[in-house]
Amino acid sequence: MASLTTLLQTKYDFAVGNETNLEQGRIYQYYVGSARGTTYRCHVCWVAPSAGTATIEIWGAGGSGAEMCCCGFGLNGNPGAYSKKTLTMASGCFICGIVGQSCGNADDLCHRGTSEPTQICWFAGGTDGCMCAQGGKGGYTYCSTGNSPYCCFIAGGFCGTQGGDQYCGIICNFKDSSSEPTFCAQAYGGDTNCYGGFSCWYFRGCQPNCNCRNVPVIKFPPGQISTCGGEVHYTLDSDNGRSQWSGMGGWMNASHAFNLATRSPTQGGPYTACWTGNRSCGCYQANGCIPFMPAGIGGQGPRPCDGVRDHAHRGGLGLIRIKFVSSTNDYDLDSAP
Repeated sequence: MASLTTLLQTKYDFAVGNETNLEQGRIYQYYVGSARGTTYRCHVCWVAPSAGTATIEIWGAGGSGAEMCCCGFGLNGNPGAYSKKTLTMASGCFICGIVGQSCGNADDLCHRGTSEPTQICWFAGGTDGCMCAQGGKGGYTYCSTGNSPYCCFIAGGFCGTQGGDQYCGIICNFKDSSSEPTFCAQAYGGDTNCYGGFSCWYFRGCQPNCNCRNVPVIKFPPGQISTCGGEVHYTLDSDNGRSQWSGMGGWMNASHAFNLATRSPTQGGPYTACWTGNRSCGCYQANGCIPFMPAGIGGQGPRPCDGVRDHAHRGGLGLIRIKFVSSTNDYDLDSAP
């Protein structure tokens, strides 16, 4: 009897072959996936179903943007770190860990803090060890009714490069001072350990609230879209059918940009009507608590206007990914953990 591949080859005028770009083995991913989820916060435990090779990848949670209640501006959160380890495991050996959560304290002004690390330990018959991928630092927010955002952050000790006139330039969520030492998310314990880096914001106008002239620059961590990570630059909406100036602007633009950074984009910018019952959330606090960003990616900073608070965007949660390739064929794939 002819195989399906053979039958398909008779129907098309181009070559039809077997799928060749799928990963070998089985993939297991552990992600919290909700605003207040605790399922994987306490404990993750994976047991090897047979002898084989396990490739473990972990990402720390991304830093969150911070709330502001007056006219002002804020920086994007930094991404989490990334670590990767390949292990030879016997049947019954196991891996335990905790998935880091990003800071969901949406009501904290100016700075939410640093997001949690993702941590795992493996017990593989004499080759026990641990890995850690730290979470990213949250973005900082300033209140200002008239000063240039670029000048305010430079005065605050942040790293920046002037571009255009003296009031414009790019500012990164990175500074070193005696009161706030520099922190970039680091990774430990893997065969590959990559630090997360830092996100930035390009202020191209001297007024604090001019979204049309500001460009968020959000860095994504290594190991996802590319081996070394990268960054996306995108523009913002301002009071249109899907986005209010304050409280909601930007997350759909960001999701569009990250989607297009992959080799197989699936959609453009999603549509949702603003401040009505037919969208994902209907209040400012929810926007600051729900992790819209993908795993390990920092949240966008706020764009508040006078009298309207902006809770900014929460960073993406951490992630554990295990790829297991069996060295035997003596176990049922459907019974694997």
